[in-house]
Amino acid sequence: MNKILVDSINFARKAGLLLLKDFKKIKEYSKRGHSKEIKTIYDKASENLIKKLILAKYPEHSILSEETGYVERNSEYLWVVDPLDGTGNFVNGNPLFSVSIAFLENNKLKYGAIYFPVSNETFFAEKGKGAFLNGKRIRVSRVDRIEKSYFVTCEGVEKNKKRKAKLYSRIISKAVDIRKLGSGSLECAWVASGRAEAYLTFKVPPWDVAAGVLLVEEAGGRVSDFKGREWNLKECDFIASNSILHEKILKLVRNI
Repeated sequence: MNKILVDSINFARKAGLLLLKDFKKIKEYSKRGHSKEIKTIYDKASENLIKKLILAKYPEHSILSEETGYVERNSEYLWVVDPLDGTGNFVNGNPLFSVSIAFLENNKLKYGAIYFPVSNETFFAEKGKGAFLNGKRIRVSRVDRIEKSYFVTCEGVEKNKKRKAKLYSRIISKAVDIRKLGSGSLECAWVASGRAEAYLTFKVPPWDVAAGVLLVEEAGGRVSDFKGREWNLKECDFIASNSILHEKILKLVRNI
């Protein structure tokens, strides 16, 4: 296994275990405007640990992280970090939170790691070499009908409730069910491992899904925005699917 991938996994696990120590013991948090955007001391502690670990081994690399934005080193190498994906869940005692770390070279995804502390699940992927859960190969589901599909979703940073309502009404009328996990990286991991057929969200920031994008693609799935364009590091509407259903989903979300 590549050294940077091993480090990505180890960094995510160390941060996740730090978070797990304080899970359900939270006494202090602050809100930052939008109700979806709860920042805690734990987000910052996890991020500080990850950045310290990265810069100790790779001081010349750049970092893009949720809490502090860019640490620019004018490098071809970039780490994209979500130190606590699912903060709202975390502060409410909901175990669906994770740590997500992706590594890019020349703006191309190379490695990704997602750690789910409560269940001790480590998802990881390497470009061209597949996606894995705790060392075992994973693949997307082969379900080929929306009527037999489970979807997962979250709100991203979209504030337009009419858009959300339109999307949910279109999906729920077709799919078996639509479930909201509250952690974009885990929702990608669910698709990659066949636990759901697709994940849809609005205006998702890159740190939420960067590692998940690679995971889905290496598991045989497809990722795009609502217009079918390839994912990039900009905030965008987002679909990750088992690939088989992708064109059908694009038709569902058209003009939303």
